Amino acid sequence: MDPTTVKTVQAKWVEKLPALRFGPSWAILTAAVLLFLVPVAAIAYQINGPAALPAAGVAASVCWLGSTLALAGAAVFGRSNVNGPLYTLAFGIAFNCGLPFAVGLALNRSGGALAQAGVFGLIVIFFQYALVVSTVLSLCLIKPARLPD
Repeated sequence: MDPTTVKTVQAKWVEKLPALRFGPSWAILTAAVLLFLVPVAAIAYQINGPAALPAAGVAASVCWLGSTLALAGAAVFGRSNVNGPLYTLAFGIAFNCGLPFAVGLALNRSGGALAQAGVFGLIVIFFQYALVVSTVLSLCLIKPARLPD
């Protein structure tokens, strides 16, 4: 496969994404995180017992909040001007990556029931999932709406 074919496939994949506004994107993100919470919490319960349920809820909440703020940044700055993509990237890094890891590190260093239940590991799991979902939704947010032919 030559490089132009790869670029063509990537461009067609992105073109098939629907253009969305912030509200539907946020609803999809919320539903996706809640649906992912169920199996992760069940597995964490099997590994660490009942203390893992609040830890999974905190991890999901922190990653959801970071992804929501990153989506808000994409909605506000995504198509605003020449520096819009730069601001979108900065919001994504700060909130999608920085917030979950800062909270996870703080909770882990403080000790307690959440740290013993593995909240930092759960944040890492939810972070990866939320990052994929919010990245695809950010592409949908910055995509201009197509006019009917």
